[in-house]
Amino acid sequence: MLNDTVETETIDVLEAKQFKTRLSIALKTAKICVFEVDIVNQLYTFFENSEDIFGVSGAEILKDVQPYSKLSPAAYEKAVSEYFSHPDDAAVIDKAFQSIFAGKATTYEARMRAGGSDFIWCKLDVTPIIENNVPVRMIGVITDITDLKTKADKLEQAVRLDGFTGLYDKNNSIDLIRKALLQKADRSHALILLDIDNFKMFNDLYGHTVGDQIIRLVADTLKTSFRKTDIIGRFGGDEFILFVQNFPDLEWLIEKLQKLVACQEGNYCCTNSIGISIFPQDAKDFNLLFEKADKALYQSKLTRGAYSFFGTPIES
Repeated sequence: MLNDTVETETIDVLEAKQFKTRLSIALKTAKICVFEVDIVNQLYTFFENSEDIFGVSGAEILKDVQPYSKLSPAAYEKAVSEYFSHPDDAAVIDKAFQSIFAGKATTYEARMRAGGSDFIWCKLDVTPIIENNVPVRMIGVITDITDLKTKADKLEQAVRLDGFTGLYDKNNSIDLIRKALLQKADRSHALILLDIDNFKMFNDLYGHTVGDQIIRLVADTLKTSFRKTDIIGRFGGDEFILFVQNFPDLEWLIEKLQKLVACQEGNYCCTNSIGISIFPQDAKDFNLLFEKADKALYQSKLTRGAYSFFGTPIES
């Protein structure tokens, strides 16, 4: 009888080991991580295949977060979020917590890390385990979606761009500028409108192929002259819009403008008329800022190959 019991226990142990091996292979093949949390005791109890996601062992993660179990519920949620999640995803994480506490399964995307690793984009599918109508545990699956997110971002970016120049199109330029004005209202910015002088002449005298080369010349000059943080868009056929965020000082801005009044490459050369308005000196919303930059542009067109500020420029 004793031998039968020992034999049964041995078989159970072997089956458990085989099950764990199968689970480990399946998780690595799928490149996902599984975890479990004791909600009542605020304790992570299981982390499998975290190495393939974060490069950190499950044992190390469990050791890191174990002290959080002694915190108050609010402090626990904050500590766990700071350990695993990007601060910009706090609202998403909070919503997920609320769903679980309400006994509802949830799926969400967030930037995650563990043990001080770099943030990566992950999809999380989390399900609560209910006992007596109360969620007591939750089991979650983490999937690395960094590659998918990168591809999606590239596709979204492509949709937002002018296909000919690679700059932002008109509508997206305006949207991005409006958002920047709201997010960085305590800084000095410049809204710049640029028109190519006598552009119709290029098309009429030299053909549309040359006209296209002039458009690309100006677009490329704008790209190389300004920073990645600046918003550069094609506003129309031969019209461009720029939003120079938090420019260092007036001297820096004027130096950039002086290089824009004429663009040359090989046998092709064009001059440009430029109008500038300054935030918040000239206006504090996009519509007024645009209107004043447009008025400054009109002044530049009277002489061509020039730039004009709407008001008297002051140091930022």
